[in-house]
Amino acid sequence: MCRLFGAVSLGPVYYDLFEEFADLDVMGNTPRGGADERGHRDSWGIACFHNGTLRDHIRGVGSAQADPRYFQAAWKVAKTNIDRKAGERLVVIGHIRRASPGTPIGPEWSHPFVDAKGGRTWAFAHNGGLNDCPWREEDGRIDSQVAFRVLLSNLDGEGPEEVAGATKATVEAVRREYGGYSALNFLLTDGEWLHAFRDYENDSDYYTLYYDDFGEMMLACSQPILGMKDDPVVKGSIVSIGPDLKIRRTRVL
Repeated sequence: MCRLFGAVSLGPVYYDLFEEFADLDVMGNTPRGGADERGHRDSWGIACFHNGTLRDHIRGVGSAQADPRYFQAAWKVAKTNIDRKAGERLVVIGHIRRASPGTPIGPEWSHPFVDAKGGRTWAFAHNGGLNDCPWREEDGRIDSQVAFRVLLSNLDGEGPEEVAGATKATVEAVRREYGGYSALNFLLTDGEWLHAFRDYENDSDYYTLYYDDFGEMMLACSQPILGMKDDPVVKGSIVSIGPDLKIRRTRVL
């Protein structure tokens, strides 16, 4: 149960983006009262690709809003706006975590997760949980890492059609092997395309995912920030944003 954002930009990626996202630690959409009141303060992570190459992958434990390392990482990304040449591209994924019951907390379990497939480096951030995927110390993976592993095992290519096919196969495998999921909202990128998928079995008010066009930057986020329009990713669909910032929408389920 988390909040996530992804950006593809041919222009600035402003520091304000990271500040407003960090506010979702405590202002994010969670029930108030009791255990739920802790918000999304268990861990955080940022992955940044520059012209298709993973440049930074920084993760921490605890609240992003209270961790200087989060803001140092954010400033490092934002500073690239000063240094890079016109037309150079940044793809950024950010995540703040509200750990599912029974799962461990530590930097190795902080999203985004990164792995290689087909000669490409992939970054993945997830919001939701697999229904019957208990934490097992001998395996060392939380359910989101399992979902990422299954997705990559089904992936043969990097474009929207290939990712849509891999996502459909992953949904089928997760339903068959793990009894389904509360939600399988995720962001996936190889530094070229950013893919935003949304599907859930319950609690549609929590498992949200929106996207908006800021001209030189396309942004997807669990909740509208930076004045985003309230334009949701349709349930069971992927919104894929290409390196030219053009959008492709694909119905998966």
